[in-house]
Amino acid sequence: MKLLAKITQDVDIKYLIIESDEKNTGGCYLFFHKSLDEPCEADLWFSNIEGAKRQANFNYGIDLDMWIDYHG
Repeated sequence: MKLLAKITQDVDIKYLIIESDEKNTGGCYLFFHKSLDEPCEADLWFSNIEGAKRQANFNYGIDLDMWIDYHG
């Protein structure tokens, strides 16, 4: 499962992706992207998706309804 949110603030990071890692770590990663065509700039690991969404909201104001399914 992957979720994508576009950041509307004027910052270098433009996209966030949450990707499940249930099989390996039981948690998920939050990836920070300047462009979806290039590797991420940074990532954070969380024990659950809710924690990753809270961090995205804290850092960039990403509300729950801003996440969409992503198949990229």
